[in-house]
Amino acid sequence: MRSRHHRRWFSPFALVLLLVLIIPILAACGGPGAATPTTGTTGGTTPEAQATQPPAATEPAATEPAATEPPTTGDTSKFLVFGGSGEPDSLDSMNTTAGTALIVTRQIEEPLIGFEPGTTNLQPLLATEWSANEDSTEWTFKLREGVTFHDGTPFNADAVVFNFKRGLEPDFEFGFRGGDSPKTYPIFPDIFGGYKGDPNTLYENVEAVDEYTVKFTFKQPVPLFPNYVAASYFGISSPEAIKQAGANYGTPDGGAVGTGPFKFLEWRPGENVTLVRNEEYWGEKARMPGVVFRFISDPAQRYAELQSGAVDFTINLAPDTRQQIEQSGNLKVVDLEPFNIAYLSFDLTVEPLNDLRVRQAIAHAIDRQAILEGLYGGVGEVAHDFLPDGLAWARPDDLTTYDYNPERARELLAEAGYPDGFSTMTLTDGTELPLELWYMPVSRPYYPTPQPVAEAYASYLAEVGINVELKTEDWGVYLDNWDAGRKHGLVMLGWTGDYADPNNFLFTHFGPGNADEAGYVNQQVWDLLKQAAAAPSQEESAELFKEAGRMINQDLPRLPIVHSPPVYAAKQALEGWVPNPTGGEPFASIFIEK
Repeated sequence: MRSRHHRRWFSPFALVLLLVLIIPILAACGGPGAATPTTGTTGGTTPEAQATQPPAATEPAATEPAATEPPTTGDTSKFLVFGGSGEPDSLDSMNTTAGTALIVTRQIEEPLIGFEPGTTNLQPLLATEWSANEDSTEWTFKLREGVTFHDGTPFNADAVVFNFKRGLEPDFEFGFRGGDSPKTYPIFPDIFGGYKGDPNTLYENVEAVDEYTVKFTFKQPVPLFPNYVAASYFGISSPEAIKQAGANYGTPDGGAVGTGPFKFLEWRPGENVTLVRNEEYWGEKARMPGVVFRFISDPAQRYAELQSGAVDFTINLAPDTRQQIEQSGNLKVVDLEPFNIAYLSFDLTVEPLNDLRVRQAIAHAIDRQAILEGLYGGVGEVAHDFLPDGLAWARPDDLTTYDYNPERARELLAEAGYPDGFSTMTLTDGTELPLELWYMPVSRPYYPTPQPVAEAYASYLAEVGINVELKTEDWGVYLDNWDAGRKHGLVMLGWTGDYADPNNFLFTHFGPGNADEAGYVNQQVWDLLKQAAAAPSQEESAELFKEAGRMINQDLPRLPIVHSPPVYAAKQALEGWVPNPTGGEPFASIFIEK
């Protein structure tokens, strides 16, 4: 479905606000503002029970670890250059949820299942076929033979078991969950409801049936499990590399070792990650000899670097550059349907955000339509729930929309005991702090210009008497603190779907795995979402999703803002780039003459 475009006349206040907001975007999207950085500011819906027969694998490589000499770059001027919107927090795909990281890890560490180019339809990757038992509580995967990791060690069932056990089993020997830099594997509880031993987890066991067969066992039916393991989080890493690097695996010092079309060469913190072509790749080799992932947090700078030719392609540009790109002659917009959600999270553990009336007041105070028009170029739609249009079959048709209504916002604040508004929050230990509004320091598909949007939120809230302190911090720290529940007040975040399942948006954000992030606990919602995941038909799951959606809508733990397509762009001469709706695709097919 094509994105819908909304346009309307603004109130005088909105027009003034938009002028104030647009000027900083044109002047480079994020000069000095009200922010107080605490560190730096750098930066198909049903599974295929059995896949088609894969291409023949190459001959098995040696099973002994390769020599420790690093690969050589050759002439890096011939490498593909990608303008990324921020620095990865980790290159261990199972230990990150950051899109800035996963777009890199997808080139190094491959999942069991892939996506057909530009779609969420499944296709074989490291697994050649997969099937379930009658009630989908067991899933068996046949693995591709003759594949080796970049360090020369074999890819097999034991490697798959090793990787999933480290993420799902807290007592696994090589999980490296302790020490000064513990691994947390944050996506596993979000998707599976918890780690092994947790009361809400779906996971039971993973085992090697034989050298190239793996079986997963669950506590309840999981019909969409193949969709889950196609997500970029579940890239398979070399067990030997993990054992050797320990907790440093995925860091600049520890690197990353997978089976993918590119191999890790170097990570220069604050600058770039460089990968080289895997000449022993089991499939079709990459068309370019390497890729440089540059970290360019400012969208205006990314656009300038694309214009100058310093980067070959880039993502998450400011919406107002779309028309400039289309008229440039030497650049092109690469279209992508929105499969995302931008949202504003409320910390339900602090006063007064633990009062539903206050959250409703905030929702009515923010003119999301004006923000869509002024800061997203009017492309996309205001969001009333977390589900993008591609999953609208699971959306209730009777949602409360929380339309812009500052008078209603003031009434709700008065009912809650704040007739003059408020500017502080009280933590559970009684500590009183200024009310914080956290915005991300990097551009993301759902927030291409996060600081101006945060300033818009602050302006709208001030109009009804709610005063916030804008804050940001390094992206990796931002995510770590969010996962650990150390971000209070209001937090700007978003999500790009990993696969075509409503629970990737609902269970991930409102299930038990995220209760520690912002304090939302609703056992009824959790049960409904688990039942929806186990339902034998889409019709039955739709009713359960809709019932859960109504409850989430009424509880309002997070305010959905917009579903809007990101602006991707490339040089006209670049070919073979087919962005995936999930935000991560292999770069092996991309080519540009150099």
